[in-house]
Amino acid sequence: MPGGESLTVLRSAFGCGDVLAATIAALGREAGHGRGAVLWPRGEAGEAASLMTKGRAVELAYGREGAALVLHAIAPGEFFGDLVGSGSDRSGAQVEALSEGAVLHFAASVMVRLMESYPAVSLAMARHLSARIAAMRQRMVETALLSATGRIAAELLRLAKAGGGTISPVPVFSELALQVQSTRETVSRTVSSLEKRGILKRGEGGLELVAPHRLEELVY
Repeated sequence: MPGGESLTVLRSAFGCGDVLAATIAALGREAGHGRGAVLWPRGEAGEAASLMTKGRAVELAYGREGAALVLHAIAPGEFFGDLVGSGSDRSGAQVEALSEGAVLHFAASVMVRLMESYPAVSLAMARHLSARIAAMRQRMVETALLSATGRIAAELLRLAKAGGGTISPVPVFSELALQVQSTRETVSRTVSSLEKRGILKRGEGGLELVAPHRLEELVY
């Protein structure tokens, strides 16, 4: 049975109370993993849907020459995998862990049964999929239309807004570069420039966004 931290994530992800969160948790299987682990696709028969309960991961697609395309960044409370067992994904994408963490795995049939039985679960999944589509659309637009500096600025804005104005911890430049389709050197130079211009301020808690409007001006 998942612990208290995972139940908190479940309550937030499904917008439900303690009783339903415990019911959902009992139907899943929580497993820990290390940095770099491939979390999906999975070899275990019948386990197709997963909920990140701790740590961070990224969904990637690889080209023939080894180039990587980031499809989505995954944080605690987000789902990934073949959520309803449709088997329709032929993209060859995979989910890789960016840090140590834990995931709650479900059989696709369990997810379908939960959605049929609890309106809160159905609504949560609909919202999740809608948010995922919107995020992927935004990333496609940025990749196609923005410069490297613009993409980095846009990602830093997202991270700062999610953290209440602070990016904590300081992002790993190689990971940030992967997410914005750039290089570690370009990310490092851009962040250093933003700090020198007073747009970002480095502190013990991470990177504080001092001038949001000035960072927004760099996006386009």
